Amino acid sequence: MELKKQPETEMEYWEAIEALGGYVWSTNHAMSHGRIEDPDGEVAMSVVKAQGVLEGLVGELEGKFGVIHPKNCPKVEFGKQPPPAPEGKSYYWDWYKRMKLENYKAEYEGMICSACPFSQGVEQMIALGGVIPCGVFPGMMYRLSRPYACGMLHGGDWSQETLDVRVIEAVGPDGLKKFRAKERELTAKFVPTPQT
Repeated sequence: MELKKQPETEMEYWEAIEALGGYVWSTNHAMSHGRIEDPDGEVAMSVVKAQGVLEGLVGELEGKFGVIHPKNCPKVEFGKQPPPAPEGKSYYWDWYKRMKLENYKAEYEGMICSACPFSQGVEQMIALGGVIPCGVFPGMMYRLSRPYACGMLHGGDWSQETLDVRVIEAVGPDGLKKFRAKERELTAKFVPTPQT
């Protein structure tokens, strides 16, 4: 397994590490429960290669961004805090959590929910592990296929008119204007304009 593109920024490193870690965990989990058969060992070899790439990326972090490898982080008793990281450095898991938080915040700001009065906010999204924090959707949404469009229009049972009325009831006409402005901003970002 090889990366299509070598990460450059901290966020690109985090995203690659997160994706590889997810692949390794889910594939191992599926194989251990018999959902993936691997008679010739190709899948297991793919997991080993992915783990190697992941470990290589983690190993590059200290030289590039001052992130101390997990193997080199101080060992402390359960319930005790480690000493502060040396100046200009951070421990791997502190870095990981910070990057995850930044990722969720950017994702949240890049969808209509960030302007919605029914959203329970980015903190709730983080607490839910990335689930969209909608206070009215009947179930759980993990991603919006159209970040510029309310999930209640495509996965719930609301019409555009119902959405508008509910937003006005919740935050008034000015709130609807702000919601529409965010909708236009995101639509311009995600929907290609036809060439004339």
